[in-house]
Amino acid sequence: MGLDLKSGDIIFLDTAPLIYFFEQHPDFFPPLEKLFDQLYESGAQAITSIITYIELTTHPARQGKKQLVRKYRDYLCNSDNISLFPLDINIADHVVNLRAQYQFKTPDAIQLGTAVACGADYIITNDRAWQQFNEVKVLLVGEL
Repeated sequence: MGLDLKSGDIIFLDTAPLIYFFEQHPDFFPPLEKLFDQLYESGAQAITSIITYIELTTHPARQGKKQLVRKYRDYLCNSDNISLFPLDINIADHVVNLRAQYQFKTPDAIQLGTAVACGADYIITNDRAWQQFNEVKVLLVGEL
């Protein structure tokens, strides 16, 4: 499928695509690398939530890989085209509505609520359950 990104587009990145990108997953790294290249070339913006930071860094932290945790933190906090959003009351209101309407678990609802609150045009994930969500276009990594 692919995306035709343009300046001003907002892409929400779930945790799995970032893990695939950083770990250079053999199947998923190439389309994600192309997506990141397109983000920078087009001037589109990627966003994610604090949940992604927590999920992305927990495994390396358990393994005592403090340098990797710092690398992920620095990347998410200092990238020109990626913004990390904390949970606030506006996002929380969206989370409540999503949990009520779709019965998503809280972490997934926070991810999706962040995407909605921040005006995402697309959501990139590998969670098939998110495809029931119809307020923002959801794409699986394999569809890139």
